[in-house]
Amino acid sequence: MRMTGSEKSIGVFSPRRGLAAPVGLLLILFSLTMVSTIAYNYAVRQIDNRREDLKLVAAEEKNLDLEEAVSSVAWSPGGSRAFAFSDYGGQLRVEPSANSLQVNLTMDGTTYAVFDSNTGRFVYELPSTIVGRLGRWLRGDQRAIVNQSTSYQALMRVETGTEYQELVSQYRPLVSSSVGGLSAGRRINNIRIYIVNLNASEALTSGGEFHIKVTCDNVTTQVHTYNLSESITSMEITSDLDGTSGSVVVPITVGASGSHVRVEVVVSNVKIEGVSI
Repeated sequence: MRMTGSEKSIGVFSPRRGLAAPVGLLLILFSLTMVSTIAYNYAVRQIDNRREDLKLVAAEEKNLDLEEAVSSVAWSPGGSRAFAFSDYGGQLRVEPSANSLQVNLTMDGTTYAVFDSNTGRFVYELPSTIVGRLGRWLRGDQRAIVNQSTSYQALMRVETGTEYQELVSQYRPLVSSSVGGLSAGRRINNIRIYIVNLNASEALTSGGEFHIKVTCDNVTTQVHTYNLSESITSMEITSDLDGTSGSVVVPITVGASGSHVRVEVVVSNVKIEGVSI
């Protein structure tokens, strides 16, 4: 029997049409599976990143609490505060022998050293840090010494550590001055340099959940006096804080016979230690 042209056509192409539908469906299902997998993995990564970011924010807030505890007890001998750290994914290091500080006075070309010691610091390692945190100041700024009562003595900044980024906390000197009466024709100038010293702290490294106690052991004052001629009308106070230098200039008020300058170096000795509660 002879087949017509239309019959031949049906006999040849019908199996191909039968295969085309399943193959196309498989491709669609495969594509949807790939898209779903990528979207799922992305969502999981975003959740994990968000969880780490929240831990980081909590760690920063707790370190701010620790700094505020130091500042609040610093000038109250015997005062103390204790609080708990949770597990933020990093660890706290207290380094009593770190953060060298040298303070000098310069008057009329002559320099006098009035403080030279390590003052300690505390550091929190941040194993996971979101973009934009590095170099961020949580307290203070780049100045190594300040003479404004509104300025923070504390310096808290995210820096690059040996293995992780770290939130580093240290303290800089704060200067204040006032003018008094006359003594033998010399105008009395009172200058105070406030220093927070952590070098009596316990050297510790703690992670997970732990408790910290901050105590002001004592406040000491060392007095330096200078009789200056009427030609000297300013004093430069220089701080070298862990390799960073800065200075402030304090005006000197003179009388007929010059000035009597009284410099008090007031040091608050604060101890940070781990405790069991």
